[in-house]
Amino acid sequence: MAVQSDQIIAAHEGWQRPRAEDQWSDSFYFGGGDGRGLAFYSRIGRRPNEGVVEGALGIWLPEQGFLLSFARERSEEPSIACGAALFECLEPLRSWELLFEGHGRLFERAEHIATRRDDYREVHVTGSLLFNAWSGPLSFRSGLSTPVASSHYEQPGSLSGAIQVDGVRRPLDGRGLRDHSWGVRDWQQVPYWRWFGFVGDPDNFLMLNNVGLAGGGETAGGFLMRDGVLAPIVSGTTESELDAELGCQRSFRASATDEQGRETLLEGRALEVAPLRQRRDGRLTLVNEALTEYRWEGRSGTGISEYLVQRPGDETDGAGG
Repeated sequence: MAVQSDQIIAAHEGWQRPRAEDQWSDSFYFGGGDGRGLAFYSRIGRRPNEGVVEGALGIWLPEQGFLLSFARERSEEPSIACGAALFECLEPLRSWELLFEGHGRLFERAEHIATRRDDYREVHVTGSLLFNAWSGPLSFRSGLSTPVASSHYEQPGSLSGAIQVDGVRRPLDGRGLRDHSWGVRDWQQVPYWRWFGFVGDPDNFLMLNNVGLAGGGETAGGFLMRDGVLAPIVSGTTESELDAELGCQRSFRASATDEQGRETLLEGRALEVAPLRQRRDGRLTLVNEALTEYRWEGRSGTGISEYLVQRPGDETDGAGG
C-alpha cells in the first residue's frame, strides 16, 4: 500500500528497510533544468537483496550535446551514491544537495545512445546543485501498480548551482522535481507508463502519471496545483505520437481531472529522447527520458517527460534508467 502524504516522515529520506523479494528496490530521483533547454535527470537505485546499486545521470546541453553517465556497483554503503552521482539530504523533506563527479559519454544528440552507440567522446563531468522543495511530500494515491515500487512520493522545488561538462561550465537557476520510491520494481511487468511534470512556480504545477494495466485500460495519478490550490489527480487520458523506430514519445496531449473536478490539459513535444534500456531474463524495457517542450494553461517551457515501453529483447547492454 502506498505511503500517504501525512505519513511521510524524516526517516523516509534515506534507504528503507528491504523486504525479501528478489526485485525489491529503493530509488531516489532528481530532475529539472532552466526551462530553456539545459536539463538533467539523475537517479540512484538500490537492489539490496542483490547487493547492487545503480547510478544514472543524463544532461541535455544546448549547443554541446547530451551526456550519459551510468554505473552499476556492488555496494552495501549507507550513502546515496553511485558512479558520478551523490545525493545528500541537508534537511529532511526540504533540502538536498546533488553532487556530480566522474566521467560520461558525450553524444551529439540523446537519441544517438540507441542509433549511433559508438559515436561519442568520453568527457569529465562535475556539478553541485541545491534542491529546495516548494511543498511537503506528495504521495501518489493511484497511477502506480504493485510491480513498480508502490510506495512513492514526489516534490517540486527550485534548483540552483552549476554543472560543468568537458570544461564548459553552465550555471543553473531553475526548477524541477524529485521522488523517492521503494518496493518491488519489476520493469517488465508494467505494460507502459507515461509520466509528465510541468513545474511553473510554487502555486502552479502539474504532475501526471498514466499507467497501463495488465488486464487492459489504464489508471492515472498525480497532483494539480493551480493558483495555490492543490488536489490529487483522479483520472486522465493521453493521446501520443510515438517514434516508429524507437517507440519513444514525440508529441502528446494529456488531459486530467483532479479530486475537486478541475480539468486541465498538458501538451508537449519531445525535442530529444534518451532511450534507456533495462534488460532482465531476456526481456527489454525502454525508459525514454525526453527533453520536452511543454505548453500548459498559458505557460510554456522545457522539462522532462518519461515513457516506459516494452520491446522485444535484444543483445545490447543496459544503459541505465
